Order: sequence, then C-alpha cells, then structure tokens
Amino acid sequence: MTASPRLTGFAVSHWGDDPWARGSWSLIGRDGTPQDRVNLGTPVGDRLLIAGEATHPTRAGMTHGAYEQGVAAALWAADLGHSRVAVVGAGMAGLAAARTLAGRGVQVRIREARDRIGGRTAGVDVAGAAFDLGANWLQQYDDNVLARLAESLGLRTVPTDFHDPLVLGGPVPIAPGGPLTPRAIEIELRARLDASPVGAGIAEVLDVWLRDLESSDAEAVRRFVDAEIVMDSGAPLSWLSARHGFEPGVGEGDRWIVGGYRLLAEHLAEGLDVRLGRPVRGISVDVDGVTLTGDGNPQRADAVIVTAPLGVLSGGGITFEPPLPAPHRDALSRLGMGRVEKAVLRFDRRFWPEHPAGYLRVHGPRENCVSEWLDATAADGRPTLVGLFAGPWLDELWTGPDAATAERVAAVIRGAALAGPHRADTR
Repeated sequence: MTASPRLTGFAVSHWGDDPWARGSWSLIGRDGTPQDRVNLGTPVGDRLLIAGEATHPTRAGMTHGAYEQGVAAALWAADLGHSRVAVVGAGMAGLAAARTLAGRGVQVRIREARDRIGGRTAGVDVAGAAFDLGANWLQQYDDNVLARLAESLGLRTVPTDFHDPLVLGGPVPIAPGGPLTPRAIEIELRARLDASPVGAGIAEVLDVWLRDLESSDAEAVRRFVDAEIVMDSGAPLSWLSARHGFEPGVGEGDRWIVGGYRLLAEHLAEGLDVRLGRPVRGISVDVDGVTLTGDGNPQRADAVIVTAPLGVLSGGGITFEPPLPAPHRDALSRLGMGRVEKAVLRFDRRFWPEHPAGYLRVHGPRENCVSEWLDATAADGRPTLVGLFAGPWLDELWTGPDAATAERVAAVIRGAALAGPHRADTR
C-alpha cells in the first residue's frame, strides 16, 4: 500500500488572533456604505490622516489600494508644508507614505508594532522557499501600481485564474448548460442584493431567494455564495452589507509573486527610518503638532499618517486626543474585518491533479465552509499548496499547535484529492 503523502514543511497564519491586525481585510457591514471608507480617510484638521486599504473607495482590501492611499496621504502632508511627519505602520500604505515623503525631502519616521515590515503582507520561509502568509496576489494586474513595480524589479509572477478552479470532492456541481448556471446565479444574486432594503444583510436576502428554489438549485446557489462571497470576505453573511458587502477586485488578471510580497516591501523600505517593535498606543494632536506615545520614547512631529489596520483602530488599539470626529467614529463602527486564514504546505510528493488555472476549491461539510488552494509548485518545482480557509471550518481546524493545524488542513486536501475532481465552470 502506498504511504500517505507526507508534509515536509508548513506555515500557518493567525490573522484573527493577531493583535496588530485583528482580521484579514476590511469589509462593509450591514449598516455601512462606501461613504464610510471615504469618511474614515478624510483628514482630521491639518495634522492627522488615517490611510490604508480600508479608506480606499474602490480598491479596499487590496495591497495596491493601500499603497495608493499611502501615496495620497504623503502628498497631503507634503502639500501642507509639514517638515517632520510620523507614520504609524510599515505595511504597504505606511511604506508608500514614507517613501513618497522622503522623496519630497520631508523628515519621516515609521513606527511599526511588529518586529518586521510588511504589515498584512507576511513573507515566510517554508522548507527552503519563500511564500506569503498574508496578501498573496497582485490583483487587478493591468491597473496595479505594485505590479508595475514588480515588473521594474524583474520579479517573476505567475497568473492565477480564479474563474476556472478545479473543484475537488463533494457532489458534482451544476451542469454549465443548465438553467441556473453560475453566471446566471451571479446576475440574479447581484440584482437581489442591489434591490435590498437599506441595512439588510446578505444572509436575509439569500434566505428569501433560497425558499423559492428546488433543493439542487439551492445547493448551487449556496456553493456560489461560499466561493464568491464567504471566501472573499471571511465574514458572517448576516453581518455583511447586502448592498455593499459584495465588493469587486478578485479575478481581474491576478498574479502571485514568486518569492512573495516581501521582495516589494524590502525594496520600498530601503533607506527609510523604520523603528520596529514600537507600537503606537496614543496620538495627541495640538495646535503645534502631534505626540505619539507607546512602547519607546514619545515622538513629536508636525503631522501623523496612521496606517494601522481597521481592526486595530475599531478595537481601540490606538487612543486619540482629542477623540476622532463623529464621521470617523461612525465609520469605524460600520466597517469591520473578515477572517481568512492561510496554510502553506509542502509535501514529499504531488498527489493532487494539475490544472492550468493553478487553482483548486474544496467545499466543506457544512454551509459556508470553503477552502481554495493555490498550486504553488511552479515556484521551484517542489510540491506545494497554499490553502485559504473561511467560515465555520476555522473553528475546527485552527486550534492547538500549528503542527496540528497543518496536519488537519493537509487531511482536507488529501481527502478531497482522493474523492476526485469535478470541473466547475464559474462563468
């Protein structure tokens, strides 16, 4: 009997438990609107500005959205004539802000809570190769400023076709030629969500539709929602805004970087004054400038750009004196963070089928349990899968030591691969 494929290396994320993230990326709750993102990113006087992916009106949740907001924040500070600017956070937004300010001759210092740069881009070495435990893809590739940077640095990128996954295990998906194709589901679902009452959550809109469907069609709709909304948000459908929670971004020519986002972060940080292990816990603004307090000595500056994740801000990780204006506080209460966890698994041999899209999907045993898998073997020819998990599955799989989590996650893909592939035409 052939031995079961053996793990030769692994790494596991913990974004839900990370005190400097408190989730994976920002989302709009049922009482929120895209205007909340704009409000959160509106300057507070002429000395304080919150920037990052959560403040981007059209590229939220994406690294290049964070980068663009960081650049815009830097230009705001420089145009006001500030000569000393503090930046909170060394993720993509913070690095973009600091690099832009330095290029304008502004004295800038980054205070980063972690012992590394990159924020929610988190490079990790697994059995001799570099991968990402955080942000993985260059999304909207043709219109992505970080993709242009990767090209200028000569980095190797690999396309991923999210619209053509290979579904492993479980029942055979609905036939592409049937009356309720995945494309038809998307059109109908978006129409229902757009027409939903203000303050409605996705779950209640979905429940009304499912009551009118045959069981097989209802299962097809649930699977579509799990793949396209639960996987892309990592948030309860009852909380996620029906009108605004299904945000665009994934599947527009996305590519991943061989060697990881770390290569971009290290380039952006070169030559900058970055103080690691220096979390900011309080920001005080007065008529003459700002004071940052936390671990280490207080820092004085003319202005501050805050790029800490939404989860840190909404969770009170940084106190503001005076308090943030009401529109900012309201935005923090209406926006939230999803949770998608990742596991990088390297095996002694390949046991899953090759697929041109480089992407696999496995549905879980219960509703809203879903995982998707990047076949990263192309990085160096060694069998590697990067699994992303969302939904109730996380409560069962992400417990105990990382080694135990990795083995449970590996068991999911082994079982699905043994059950065999079912091609899913999602468009």
